[in-house]
Parts: sequence; C-alpha cells; structure tokens
Amino acid sequence: MTLPLLDGVKLDGFPVGGFPVGQLYPGWSPASRDVVADDFSVVVFTEDGTGKQACWWLEGDDYRASHVLTLEAAVRRRLLAAMDPVFWPLATGVLGAPLPPQAGPSCDSLPEIAVNELSGSWLEGFAPHTLLLPSGHADSGEALPCPNGRQIGENRITALLAAQRGQSPLIVSSPFTALPLLAQITFQVGSFSVSRFQDADTVFYLIWNETAQALRPSFYYPDAPLLISDDPAAAMIPGLILGWYARHPEYMSLIRDARPFRAEDFGVGQASGLRSNIPGETPLPSRPRQAPSFTLSQPPAPPSDPQASGQRLKSRIKSLFSRR
Repeated sequence: MTLPLLDGVKLDGFPVGGFPVGQLYPGWSPASRDVVADDFSVVVFTEDGTGKQACWWLEGDDYRASHVLTLEAAVRRRLLAAMDPVFWPLATGVLGAPLPPQAGPSCDSLPEIAVNELSGSWLEGFAPHTLLLPSGHADSGEALPCPNGRQIGENRITALLAAQRGQSPLIVSSPFTALPLLAQITFQVGSFSVSRFQDADTVFYLIWNETAQALRPSFYYPDAPLLISDDPAAAMIPGLILGWYARHPEYMSLIRDARPFRAEDFGVGQASGLRSNIPGETPLPSRPRQAPSFTLSQPPAPPSDPQASGQRLKSRIKSLFSRR
C-alpha cells in the first residue's frame, strides 16, 4: 500500500511517496496535505485508535521538520514571516485590544494542529518577554505592577482567580477598575476553556483547564504581557488563543454582538462571589433584593454638575462589591 499524500515528498533527498505504510511508525498514516504560505506546506498524520496527530513541515517537496520549533532557524524565519499577514493584525488588534474596523486574513482552512504550532512560535517572537507568574504570587493581596507599567489593585487578582463558573453568565470584577464585567465570548481550544473580557480598551482572559479542574483559572493580560498560572502547559496558552482567532474569523461578529454587563445580570448573592473572603469573617446570609434600576450602558441623566454625578455613579457601581 502506497501513500498518495506523500507523492513527490523527499526525505533526506530520497522520495517517500512510494514507501509502504510499514516504513512509517506503526499505526500512523497521513490524513491531509495543505499549502500554508509561499513554498511551505504541511502534512498531518493521525494515529489509528488514539486520534493523536503530528505534522511534517515541507518546503517545496523537501521534508524539513516534524514541528515548527525544530525547523532550522533560517527556514523557521521564512515560514513565520510568511504568516505575518495573518497573525500581525490579530496580535495587535484583537488578542489584547478592542476590535479593528475589519477582519484581516484568516487560515481557517488549515488543520488546527498546524495553526497552533505556527501561532505559538510566531507569538514567541512577537512577545518574547511575557512574564509568567504562579498564581500564588497573587495570594499576598498586594498590588501587582505589570510589565507595561500599569498596576493591578490590592486583592483584585486574588478575587479574580476565585471566579467560579456555573449555569449563569460569567461575571467578574475587573482587576483594573473593579467594575463588573460579563464575559464577551467563551471558546474551547484543546483542553482549555477561554473567556474574553474587555474593560474599556483593556482586554484580558480567564482560562480553565478542563483536565485539571483542581487548578485555579489562569489570567492572561496580553498588553502587559502578563500570564498568571499554575498550569504546567501555561506557556502554550497565548499561542492557542491567537491560533483560535486565526482559525475562526467569526470572532468579529461574536465579539461585536456581545452585550455589556447589566445590573440585572446579578442573581441573588452573586455579587459576593466577586470578592475574596476576609480571614475570620463570618459571611452574611444572602437575602433577596431588587436589582438596581440603572445599567452601566445607560446611566442616569446628568444634573448640572456632571463631574459630581459621575463620581456618584461610580460609587453606586462600586457598592455592588464589598472590596477591602
């Protein structure tokens, strides 16, 4: 049995397309072959029975490597530079910022494994100094300075990493302004469930690993760049998120159509979930209460003193939380 998907492919200068299946690792067979960019293409192999996948990266008809990271430096630079038109607009205008006026090119026709290898390697060159901290670093409750000079207030990361998912919409307190935020979109990439939040012009993510539910969520703030996580695979998270955007051009409509937080999104006692418990404190029982009559998107009409009114509105919003 020959392998038509490998027709013309050369390994160390020798053609492999006519090799019998037994010449490859047992149980592995080529599943697809796709043009990536310029003269590069990728062959995806699948292992029978497990569904595991692996790649062969080709330049022309020549096999170059089985992972982007193991390509020769010059070859990798050429391949990643060819991906600039896809990843650059996403990294600068979507990953850590509000949406641009229009979507850029996508690579939604490429296999997921290939895009994830590309996006992780490309982002490593774009943001090579991402600060990765264990979540215990935030447990002291101290204010946290970010690499970009911005500061996260006291106890805010602790409260954020205590967020619990449930049947109701995911609402958290912004680590920057303490205002309530509703997740714009939530998507799955590999074993990770990713929720995107936007506070004015600031974008951040909470990421849960579905296979390690004992872990707290990871916090990713691309503009810093800062990643707080205890996940052993934390270093992969930024590239996986970038790769999801590259494969799902519908992100534009999903984010654009996402509604903002409204005061009625709070269920009974839900606001208390946005703060960390004070040691020794006895929590008060939840009581039914009426939702505030205002929403963040439609504040009351300002009186004669707009500055005083804005301050009162901010105080009313902050009263939804019992921050220390």
